[in-house]
Amino acid sequence: MVNASFTVTDGVGRVRLERDEKLNAIDLPTKTEIIDRLEAYRDDGEVRAVLFESEGDRAFCAGGDLQEVYEMDYQLIPFTEGWDELFTLMHDLGKPTVAKVDGYALGGGFDLALHTDIVVASDDAVLGQPEINLGLVNHFSPPLLHRMVGLRKTLEIMMLGETLSAEEAAEMGLITRCVPADDLDDEVDTILDTLTSKPPRIMKKLKESIYASLEMSPSSGRDHIERIAVESVRVDPDHPEGVDAQLEGREPNWPQ
Repeated sequence: MVNASFTVTDGVGRVRLERDEKLNAIDLPTKTEIIDRLEAYRDDGEVRAVLFESEGDRAFCAGGDLQEVYEMDYQLIPFTEGWDELFTLMHDLGKPTVAKVDGYALGGGFDLALHTDIVVASDDAVLGQPEINLGLVNHFSPPLLHRMVGLRKTLEIMMLGETLSAEEAAEMGLITRCVPADDLDDEVDTILDTLTSKPPRIMKKLKESIYASLEMSPSSGRDHIERIAVESVRVDPDHPEGVDAQLEGREPNWPQ
């Protein structure tokens, strides 16, 4: 049984976790289906952005299914391989991803939010990495955490296993925006409307170049993105259309 639903509306591919009774924990069949659907969204020209959301308001996602871990005799590889594939695909998707976080985002749920491009959380959301309390080394978050919040905060978050409020996470740069719970849906919809109005070809190149630059020195990263930009202006029709639309006072008609 897959504990998620998948729809495409108004240019947005939606992944909705539907397991409220388990705080939307993700089991292996659901993870596999999410990967398959993301691959379909990647190849669907109608999909301009992808949203991760969840059933209920108790939890965005509490991570992996601990009962499944027990039943598989605590073997880590099946879970590690699935999360690795999912997070790599999210960064290689070529389309912006958004997480709508309310309630708990813990463990794998925290990792899921961390690997999305834009994270919008309600002000009553709670985030954290409690794997240390399970006797487990989490290897997904630290590399990204280190870049986002620095070594000291990474060590604190991972070693103490304590939770963070959405406000604290926003101040640290772990999430994009923290909004009142009643405004969460409207805020996410506004962001999705904006993302889906942008040129899809340029969005893809922008996202890919930014994530590629994370593996480079600052100067190498700048040079890499510059090469992408210069080549795009040379071969793609998006820049002339954007300039012409601005000069003519109209909305751009982005080429496919």
